[in-house]
Amino acid sequence: MSFSSMYVGTTGMKSHGERMGNIGNNLANVNTLAYKSADVHFQTLMSQFASTGSSPDVSMSQKGLGVGLGGILTDFNIGGFQPGAEATDLAIAGDGFFRVTQDDKVRYTRAGNFRFDKEGFLVDPNGYHVQGKTIDDNGNVAAATTDIQLTMGEGGLVTVPPKATSAVSLNVNLGLAADEERTSDATDPFFALLKSWDGTNEDGPLSTEATAYSAAVKVYDDQGNAHTLNVHFDPVSASNAGGETTYEFVAGFDPGEDGRAAMAGTKGAGLAMAGTLTFDSSGQLKGMSAFNYSGTGDANDPANWTPAGVSEDGAPTFDMTFLSADETGATVTSGPSTISLDLGLTGTGFDSGTIASAADIGTDASLLPTMTGATPASRPTTNFMGTSSTITKAQDGYAEGFLSSISVDRSGVMVGNFSNGVNKDLFQFSLFTFTNEWGLRREGANHFSATQDSGEAVEGTPGEANFGVLSERTLETSNVDMADQFVKMISTERGFQANSKVITTSDSILEMLINMKR
Repeated sequence: MSFSSMYVGTTGMKSHGERMGNIGNNLANVNTLAYKSADVHFQTLMSQFASTGSSPDVSMSQKGLGVGLGGILTDFNIGGFQPGAEATDLAIAGDGFFRVTQDDKVRYTRAGNFRFDKEGFLVDPNGYHVQGKTIDDNGNVAAATTDIQLTMGEGGLVTVPPKATSAVSLNVNLGLAADEERTSDATDPFFALLKSWDGTNEDGPLSTEATAYSAAVKVYDDQGNAHTLNVHFDPVSASNAGGETTYEFVAGFDPGEDGRAAMAGTKGAGLAMAGTLTFDSSGQLKGMSAFNYSGTGDANDPANWTPAGVSEDGAPTFDMTFLSADETGATVTSGPSTISLDLGLTGTGFDSGTIASAADIGTDASLLPTMTGATPASRPTTNFMGTSSTITKAQDGYAEGFLSSISVDRSGVMVGNFSNGVNKDLFQFSLFTFTNEWGLRREGANHFSATQDSGEAVEGTPGEANFGVLSERTLETSNVDMADQFVKMISTERGFQANSKVITTSDSILEMLINMKR
């Protein structure tokens, strides 16, 4: 009798001691990032049949032989959030784990205190590499999941290469105050500026008095060198039916930056495009024509200018090659660039009718090419009351840029913010869930590993069904409830104490039996 009771008491003390150790571990990790508390569950040990007067047909007489650990289950509920110091401090609001690797070790964690190391890898405090998917320059996400690593250039800098300008958009208002023609030509009134352009003039190809309004846009060649595109406008006084107003325009660069073989050093140097804009009586843009130099003959002769092609977006285009000076002062020639100029009207091309060149138009505005499928922009160039002004201007090129900061959005896309104003998607974070997350094995260092019981990891993207979203500059805290742990500590201590009393009492009974024999 007393021997079995001592054994039962011992199992109770041992089990409650194990539970106290678990409570101590929970409290020790009360400030551990993303720590998941564990709870000990007891279960009965085997039972022994007892001889009683009860009929086995009515009841089963058994006595218990103690208690043991039934299971230690992890609480995977989300902990609270606290502010992080860097954009790479990430918290998962919802289900999922980050995957981190080191050599052949694969681990999973919810502690998102990540930093970039000297080799550009995004790592956790233990040097494990965080995994995700790369995003290319076209915004396509790679299929394979790999380590997140920044591409380091010379001097450990992360750069984005220069991009040549391929599209320019310009929205101006040609105020009615500018409707006085500044440059005219009796033979080719719609191309007076073209004929007046002089790339050999040291004071500039056009004088400031030659145009009613001019706008400038900075563009870039394929080496990241900046060049200024100047677009000059001047009204044409030639008669137009129905109250329409026509402006001629020319687009060009500094003649000294023109690297085209047929243009460099000539009067046409720098001249890239010529054309016209036609406005209705209310000042809305209704028609446009554009011409490019054919490549042969006098660049100031409209006979050598033919209707321009259009880009995929429907804006007229021109070709340009630029000259620049390198760090040593030597002249460098850029690669050829095709640049579209959107002044507010796009289409599928130009219907030039019977004309072959700009010279065929003469003084007849009805012969100006029309844009097929012309579609006005939401804010096109206009001819409203007031003074002339540039409303908006934009272009898609840029010089080389250096990574200045990063950000991570809710869907797990890491965006690089570069010194040249470019924001580029770099990586897509991956999250992983498990069929049975209670089957995960704790590996220390805030890591878990998959087991046969947990099942294979299921990969997904933050924000998808069954996956949480990411919060940058935020860290998940421990989900340990201190009040709950102290209550369990008290009940565990009382249980341990009670079981110790069973042992001491059983010892007293044995001592009494021994004394009876004496």
